[in-house]
Amino acid sequence: MRKSIWDDHFVKKIFGQRTPGARSVTPQHSGEVGISLIGVIFWLLILIFVVAFVVKVMPSYYDYWSLKNIVSQQAQQSAPEASASQIRHNLTDRLGVAMINIPQKDIQIEKSGTGPALITVSYDKIVPLIANISLLLHFKAIGH
Repeated sequence: MRKSIWDDHFVKKIFGQRTPGARSVTPQHSGEVGISLIGVIFWLLILIFVVAFVVKVMPSYYDYWSLKNIVSQQAQQSAPEASASQIRHNLTDRLGVAMINIPQKDIQIEKSGTGPALITVSYDKIVPLIANISLLLHFKAIGH
């Protein structure tokens, strides 16, 4: 005799009535799921550290990007007959307006005949992070 597709076992399984020995298809959790208070504190501390790091380091990079623009503009706008001391004076004035303090020993200006000047500014910046931990950044801006 042929069994019908609509036998009792199949109907009970489809309509959610449990048959003896049948297992549930939905997972049963024994407890709550989610992040614990210690997990929240851990991730909050990581986030605070990253934000503090970015806040302390970004001004140095902003100054560097401004310095790169100033150096390249100064190299392009300097007259071919301008001396290295004139270029240095103009560059120092521009850096003063931008409130970027670079020691004079870190600025090198090379003139080759009537061509454009090659201006190289290479300097180090120490950024204090936490207590006695500091970060040393090396920057080099070239304009020609």
